[in-house]
Amino acid sequence: MPITQPRTGLLHDAATSRVAAGQMAVHDLRTRTSIAAVEGDLQLAFRDHSLAWLGDTVPVTSVTLHEGERYVTPQRGVVSISAAHAQSAVFVVEPWRVENEPHRFLRQAVRKLTSRVKTQLQRAT
Repeated sequence: MPITQPRTGLLHDAATSRVAAGQMAVHDLRTRTSIAAVEGDLQLAFRDHSLAWLGDTVPVTSVTLHEGERYVTPQRGVVSISAAHAQSAVFVVEPWRVENEPHRFLRQAVRKLTSRVKTQLQRAT
């Protein structure tokens, strides 16, 4: 079972985990979730979620992350994470946030426009 603890400098949703050699962490992740190898290399394994109804007949996709690399999940699904070598590995799982979307730009523009309108109204009175 991985040890999950907060790591400084990360979003409050991000979690740092450690997997020992021979150990596996399984996460059900949303689309665009980031997995970053902090210490050691990781082996990620997952199946195409859209073909989940086919069960084990769907081939497993395997990705190796070297220390310092990041992988962003292209779709929702279950990802198993293990240490790629004989030593343990530390990784960070950071969920995708709506603020990362272009909608953020729109929200900021609305706030700035609202602020400008308030300023103009205050000057007019």
